[in-house]
Amino acid sequence: MTQKTIVRTVALAILVTSAAGVLPARSSVNRKGTVFDAVLTPYEAIHKALAADSLKGVARNARAIRDTARTAAASFEPTRAGVTADKGAQCQALLPKVAAAAGRLAEATTLAEARDAFGKLSRPMVQWREMFRGTNKPKVVFCPMVKKPWLQESNQVANPYLGKKMLRCGKIVSN
Repeated sequence: MTQKTIVRTVALAILVTSAAGVLPARSSVNRKGTVFDAVLTPYEAIHKALAADSLKGVARNARAIRDTARTAAASFEPTRAGVTADKGAQCQALLPKVAAAAGRLAEATTLAEARDAFGKLSRPMVQWREMFRGTNKPKVVFCPMVKKPWLQESNQVANPYLGKKMLRCGKIVSN
């Protein structure tokens, strides 16, 4: 065998065993490219809109979350969701909750309705975040006034439940 053939054979073996799940799971993965990231991107856009007392883009982004969560639940694969195999069933059970809550959020017509629905969406999102084995997790923030959590990327608290009137109300409870 030539060196080129050996390299190709080893590369193919790695690819096949990886696809079959034979290789051990890495302890963490990069968040980019996971279903968690695909859902977190529109979630963060909704968070920012509500913190700014706006509904702009909320329905569109909520529909994106709903559709992504539905698709991920229908063809669930733990690695794509960013969780280990032992957390797969738990994560798969969360996805319909994420989809349903996002669907309700997409139908909200007032800030009050949207904020309430965002709270219902945030609960399973925080649970998913806790299972996520990747790097660069969003922060979990908790508002003591409304007693609800949310996820956000920034270190500066931006409260989506109280908006501009109490924008900095909340505490980062998990980095």
